[in-house]
Amino acid sequence: MHNPSMSSSRKKVPELIAAIVTPLKADESLDVESLERLVEWVLGGGFGGFFVGGTMGEGLALRDSERERLVRETVRLVRGRAFVLAGISDASTLRLFDGISRIADAGVDGIVTTARLVFPARDRRDTERLVEAAAQRSPVPLWFYENPGMTPVRSTFDELQRIMAIPNVHGLKFTTPDRDLCLRCAGAFRGSHPVYNGNARDIAFAGQHDIGALVGIAGMLPGLCSRIWWSARRGDLAEAERLQRQVQEVYDIYLGESWPLWPSAQKHALKRLGIFSTSTSTAPFATLSSEEEYRIDAILDRLDRSIYDAPDPSATLLTSRT
Repeated sequence: MHNPSMSSSRKKVPELIAAIVTPLKADESLDVESLERLVEWVLGGGFGGFFVGGTMGEGLALRDSERERLVRETVRLVRGRAFVLAGISDASTLRLFDGISRIADAGVDGIVTTARLVFPARDRRDTERLVEAAAQRSPVPLWFYENPGMTPVRSTFDELQRIMAIPNVHGLKFTTPDRDLCLRCAGAFRGSHPVYNGNARDIAFAGQHDIGALVGIAGMLPGLCSRIWWSARRGDLAEAERLQRQVQEVYDIYLGESWPLWPSAQKHALKRLGIFSTSTSTAPFATLSSEEEYRIDAILDRLDRSIYDAPDPSATLLTSRT
């Protein structure tokens, strides 16, 4: 079980955290009414945490003022019922400081940052220096996001060990297909730092090994993702894998391996559910054509409606982490 001192508040560190998409109006300003519906949808689906302004939330594409507003409104709408993490990443230490300072008093439970953006790692210690400086400056716990698909850096186990040893670094999120590295870190940091797998294809794997799941598809399908994780955690691997395959089918809405309609397709699905008012994403992400909407609708219509079901509370019999 995780140490309660890992949070700046006394809220529990949840097993399941949703990396949510950001609802936007046509002018790319925050749609607060849709955000409120999304918060309630995710909570009702069995998730105990939110990650806002990350990759899935287009955090780096939002104007600074809108990202700050997103963080503050999420904290307000959650009303202490769940854990809230905010993504702040940048290309230099001072720019990272600026981002942290804008939300330092927002009431988040942690700030999530990646390796420095854009620039290649000329020195393998770049990431450690960046994280150490941010951890010293941040008034709330810092979490590290290992995301080699979005940054020029792929960390080794030894590098992650050094990062986790930095004071005020409290958690680790993986979005990498390297299951062995994820398992090694989970074993090494268990009891001191929560480790989360960010691959939607690995929710069952995470539950089986008592690793948290922090996934982007959970904003659309929180109930399904919750049922996968808890089925695997209870040892019902056949059911977990059956449900996991349904997640794979949902990914057809992005219309290809390169996901050309990401993140607009998920926003369209949330619009169909009555949660979002628009499918607007930050330009130059795709604005869906009527033909693309029709193709997404056809994919969603052929899926079993049970993918939207909330989990049975009695199915989550294990004690939550504290």
